[in-house]
Amino acid sequence: MCNQNHLIMKNIYFVEAGFSFDNDVYLPYATGCLAAYMKEKGCFDEKFNLGGFIYRREQTDSIIEKLDDPHIVGFSCCIWNYRFNLELAKKIKEKFPACFIIFGGHNVSTTDNLLKRYDFIDALVFGEGEKTFCDTVNAVDSKEFIGINNISFRQGKNIFVTPYSPPCEIDELPSPYLSGIFDDILKNEDHSSLLCVLETNRGCPYSCAYCDWCSGKKVRLFPIKKVFGELKWFAENKLEYCFCADSNFGMFERDIEIAEYASLLKAEYGYPKVLKTCFAKYSNDTVFRISEILNKAGMDKGATLAYQTLSDTALKNINRTNLTLEHFSGLLQKYNNAGIPTYSELILGLPGETRQSFCEGICRLLESGQHNSLSIYYLEMLPNSEMAQKAFVNKHKISAVEVEFNHMHSIKKENEITEFSHIVQSTATLSKEDWIYCNLFSVCVQCFHALGFLRYFALYLFYIENVSYFDFYSSLLSFILNSKDTIINNTFTSFKDKLSSSLSGEWNFTDPEFGEVSWSFEEGAYLRFLQHSDAVRKELSVFLSRYFSDKALFCELEKYQTNILRSWKSNHTEAEFSYDFLSFFNSLEQGKKAELIKEKCVFIFNSVKYSSAKVFAKETVWFGRRKGATIISNKPNSDSSIQRIN
Repeated sequence: MCNQNHLIMKNIYFVEAGFSFDNDVYLPYATGCLAAYMKEKGCFDEKFNLGGFIYRREQTDSIIEKLDDPHIVGFSCCIWNYRFNLELAKKIKEKFPACFIIFGGHNVSTTDNLLKRYDFIDALVFGEGEKTFCDTVNAVDSKEFIGINNISFRQGKNIFVTPYSPPCEIDELPSPYLSGIFDDILKNEDHSSLLCVLETNRGCPYSCAYCDWCSGKKVRLFPIKKVFGELKWFAENKLEYCFCADSNFGMFERDIEIAEYASLLKAEYGYPKVLKTCFAKYSNDTVFRISEILNKAGMDKGATLAYQTLSDTALKNINRTNLTLEHFSGLLQKYNNAGIPTYSELILGLPGETRQSFCEGICRLLESGQHNSLSIYYLEMLPNSEMAQKAFVNKHKISAVEVEFNHMHSIKKENEITEFSHIVQSTATLSKEDWIYCNLFSVCVQCFHALGFLRYFALYLFYIENVSYFDFYSSLLSFILNSKDTIINNTFTSFKDKLSSSLSGEWNFTDPEFGEVSWSFEEGAYLRFLQHSDAVRKELSVFLSRYFSDKALFCELEKYQTNILRSWKSNHTEAEFSYDFLSFFNSLEQGKKAELIKEKCVFIFNSVKYSSAKVFAKETVWFGRRKGATIISNKPNSDSSIQRIN
């Protein structure tokens, strides 16, 4: 192809390789935005040709063979593709020495000069890339980079860093979807395997020290017409899963309109089936209304009521404030009354957190009524976050270890390039030994309470026998770690051994019966305990029976706890009880006072039938965890039920 001046067109390729979930993969949204901007500015009409996108993690040698004389290759760098990008870029440079290599993205920072470390990289782009990348590409042949802000480049033996300037107005930015940039991908892929990203705004008004998500920047809104156009594009192209990349969806009233439009599209087209959002940090009426809309449409797994930490010291250190627990408890009841599932998140390892404050913090969430779902994450050092800067690290004596990147629910392929994370394992207030214990405690609470394996024992003991959640789960963990030659001990000991090894970082669980994907420890423990349910129940009964002088009541509660959990082994059971456990626990989970009434009850427990343990694990633990799908219930949108027949 030639342009109007009869010059040979120069191929530009974009690399944004993502992990696959089974066979699902995200459309390369970040690099698609760059390509769409270039297209709008006429770059692909005048002198450049869009060679294509590399968005699946294939063997780098096979990718090289597909490249047609690349003139420029742009790489979007994140934790999950950083090493892959380095290896591919090096091989491209070796085969095509004249090719100009540009790195940008979240893993590229001004403090870690990649140009000094890797001579096969020619330029770096910092921050939002649309305009900067386009300007850099247009200057490649002339080498006149000095007037372009937000980049670093090499000239001879010298490396230059240009001044910072704020990003351009986002109403100038075209959509990669609506511009046709992804049309070739759609022709060659099964649409059901493609996941998509939606941005309705950019920026975040908060400055959490652990985050690099545009912190402290003004939030800028994309035109609503563009947002609606992209949602309709997803629907028309039958894309099932949409992740909304806003940092605080629900911050603006118009977000209700966006949710309503998405639900209308699902009703008309059947797509997108899921709209996953990151809700505003401080849940408000707007967030509640959006949650109602998405929940009614079956488009979201649950509403986030995030905390990250309940330690006042840690909150101060990371520049964050939280909802009061009283407000949190009130919100939980509001969502429960509306039949909307909620989940809460915590981060382990924040500076200022201690073993005691962390474990007690988890239990304070339970005391406030969060029984549906908890997610507890490792603290990761992100290159562009305040926490990763030397002064912050030294002040809080942060020690991070480089470990293999664990991308949960993905498949590790043979000979795949290993990516790495930098996980905080100790601080001035938390030793590595305490960090390991906190991990095990959080796995214990998530497996047995949030996922539900012993939730109803814990609820009963808390409300009837005044046994605190902290005492119950601390004692349970101690019992497990001291119960030699049991399934529960072997499982938790394997987790402890993995956490103690800083070299492997294989902090996950795998079992072929549940598919080839990896699971978090709490998910793995839950699935294994269901897998060996009878034996595990017998092991745990030694611990649980200590709390009960009435052995008949204990046996009935154990029967109720067993029947209310979903399983791939059975989808229909009928059982007789001497107590109305259903009314009692339903009231407690909704934040209401309750009395356990002794009367004869017959309950039928129904759930969908699963064809295999693999399908069960994917549907209930992976996809359904945040909406409480491991428990048989009568909640709205539930595909299970409990009926009282007498």
